[in-house]
Amino acid sequence: MLRAIKKTRIYEDVVSQIHELIKDGRLKAGDQLPSERELAETFKVSRTSVREALRALETQGLMVTRTGMGTFVADLPTESLVELLAKLLIEAKDALADIFEMRKLIEPQIAALAAERASKRDVERMREILRKQREQISQGVMAVEADAEFHFSIGQATQNQALQKLVSGLMELLSHSREESLQTPGRSAASLASHFRILSAIEDHDKGRARNAMLNHIEKVEQNITLDKEKPHLNYIKADLDERRIS
Repeated sequence: MLRAIKKTRIYEDVVSQIHELIKDGRLKAGDQLPSERELAETFKVSRTSVREALRALETQGLMVTRTGMGTFVADLPTESLVELLAKLLIEAKDALADIFEMRKLIEPQIAALAAERASKRDVERMREILRKQREQISQGVMAVEADAEFHFSIGQATQNQALQKLVSGLMELLSHSREESLQTPGRSAASLASHFRILSAIEDHDKGRARNAMLNHIEKVEQNITLDKEKPHLNYIKADLDERRIS
């Protein structure tokens, strides 16, 4: 059922194998995964690699961690949402503008709700993600994963699973355009600064400031991406969707 990991990027191989188990129906919605220790022994990898893989799966909306209970396959995987949004992006002439319009309507409200409901644990999770993002940027890494992880953590702070899955689907869909955007000189640092402003508002439970900080962040990202009139990242999204269908 499972096989030992041999490649260099260990956690990605763990993620890939779990994807296959879900795709083949051997892991179903609501199923509980073995413990970190058991998974580490099965895959013959470190518990750190297993933990990183589970975090990535949770960010993708495929897993849900329940305190004191364990990790479970999510009831509503985001795959259908991602495919629908990807199809929209590929087929509609001004789809990217439409997606950003949707983000500006939805994500500021999500940030405001997070500011209202975020626990101390939620805030600490966000702060830890931003520490990681800052460290990666200082090392010359774009920190694309940490960027997406921060947005997903805001969704988690709403305590609303439907919103969590919506944010997860958006983050996965826009992963290529985010990577392209963060390659622009100074953009990674600017994105991090925006994230800290959002976190500050959420930590202060200031709904209005959280809403405005998120709106400002999305507007700046949109301006950065749409500087290129040709929007080549749509090709990347199409290629990613095609690859998912083939696999």
